Amino acid sequence: MRRTPWMPLYCDDMIASTADMSCEELGAYLRLLCHIWTRGPIPIDETVICRIASCKKSVWRRISARFDSCTRDDGTPGLSQRRLEAERAKRQVLADERAEAGRRGAASRWNGKANGKAMTSRCHATTTTTKGKSSVVSTTRDREAAPPLLGGLPRLASGDETDDATERNRAFIRAHRKAT
Repeated sequence: MRRTPWMPLYCDDMIASTADMSCEELGAYLRLLCHIWTRGPIPIDETVICRIASCKKSVWRRISARFDSCTRDDGTPGLSQRRLEAERAKRQVLADERAEAGRRGAASRWNGKANGKAMTSRCHATTTTTKGKSSVVSTTRDREAAPPLLGGLPRLASGDETDDATERNRAFIRAHRKAT
């Protein structure tokens, strides 16, 4: 089962289904849902569940009916939540459909032949390596990139449109320093 760091949250459904919970119960419930989403079903062990939820056993007992029994990836019994698992299944179907569409698109573009070379855009930086030394070469659309300088970023070429603004800023700073 693939895991994702995000999960869909339908706010109206969450508010409606948790309206009877206290703040402490809601916090524990949300922590458990997040844990289940990222790591799979939780083991059936009150001590572990309370540690994950950061709650007391009495709080866990009040919200425990909202979780269903299931089998964990390792074959041991666990707890999950029905709606969360339905959303996970929908996400997995969508991810599989998108992956298949990507494969079909690549096959039609490259006539089923992979050329082994990544496409590069004229606007992206590329990294080149020469005898153990790595340098970043930047490309732009309109002008040749300045070679990287040691100890900092490349300087703007003289005659660049920003030179006037830079000089005006420096003059303003000098005038301000003299005034104070």
